[in-house]
Amino acid sequence: MPIPDDELGALMRQHATRHAPPAGLAERIALSVRAEAGAPATPAPRRHGWWQGLLGFGTGAAAAWGLALVLLASPAPLELLGAQVTANHVRSLMASHLADVASTDQHTVKPWFAGKLDFSPPVVDLAAEGFALTGGRLDYLDGRTVAALVYRSGPHVINVFVWPAADAKPQAPAFSTRQGYQLAHWTQGGMQAWAVSDLNAAELRHFAALLHARTAVRP
Repeated sequence: MPIPDDELGALMRQHATRHAPPAGLAERIALSVRAEAGAPATPAPRRHGWWQGLLGFGTGAAAAWGLALVLLASPAPLELLGAQVTANHVRSLMASHLADVASTDQHTVKPWFAGKLDFSPPVVDLAAEGFALTGGRLDYLDGRTVAALVYRSGPHVINVFVWPAADAKPQAPAFSTRQGYQLAHWTQGGMQAWAVSDLNAAELRHFAALLHARTAVRP
């Protein structure tokens, strides 16, 4: 059900990040509100503080300013995607559904994706380096179906999510930590990849470097 206006205002005051308004914002909002109401586009008087003027612009202006606060407080796209990646990794472990195709053979895993995706994910086995391929599955990220490749290092599971990149410019692996999990993401060969695991930071960096190097020569 809709949130009452007074509760919405209280939530915004409690949680929204506060930012000083840019110069002229109140005047621009006033002009916009006046234009929508059919009133002459007369600049707002400057004899009052910006907040006093904002109170006089009506609920439309207040809503516009509230929306600006929410947008300014929103996480960056990579942070949101990292949160999705971590959640999907945890979900795959809890649901005990790591693989739709369980195999250590890359020549079995890669063809399995044919016809199920509109791209062909690079699949390599790093068993000789201590990271064995164990299978793959379909997953959902960034508003689309993606390939999830599953690797193991001892008891540790590594999920590698792969799908076409919006920007095909190559990017070296970048690393972060979220909820106790290590993450790596990079772009290569028109694909973006995210690796996530409970490996320690040094081990995941090593894994990402190996996979990045191998997929560079084996698209």
